[in-house]
Amino acid sequence: MMGTSIVVTVKTPYQITLAGALLLLPTVASAQAPRAAGDERPAAAPRGGMTAQEFIARRERRMLAADTDGDGRVSKTEFLAAAAQGKGRGDPARRFAKLDRNGDGMIDRLEIAAMLAHRFARLDTDGDGSLSAAERSAARMAAKRAAPEA
Repeated sequence: MMGTSIVVTVKTPYQITLAGALLLLPTVASAQAPRAAGDERPAAAPRGGMTAQEFIARRERRMLAADTDGDGRVSKTEFLAAAAQGKGRGDPARRFAKLDRNGDGMIDRLEIAAMLAHRFARLDTDGDGSLSAAERSAARMAAKRAAPEA
């Protein structure tokens, strides 16, 4: 039996991160228990943790809530307006520039997924593919320590 191989040419760090994010999601999804037809919720993580799929889906919904015109992308104007309502930390213009990897003035789903896959990998300190309550708590504590005092 002969296997099929896929060759992907990656040229930039953004493409590497994006390729990693896209490769991570099917792997995580295949490890999940089968879902009922029509059930679109992310599957629960083993041992009560949060899977990469669930982590990305939840945070993507939060980020796309800033998409006020419904085009599936967040413009710089939309991002800054959401930041003015107290959503997020740090300088909003710098955060937007960092998220807008291709520099088109919009944050799209691929850019969001790449960023979130990278964040998930950083937070999953034991590398088991899920974020435990302890890992999530440690991330919240680190964010509080890094936040400027008001």
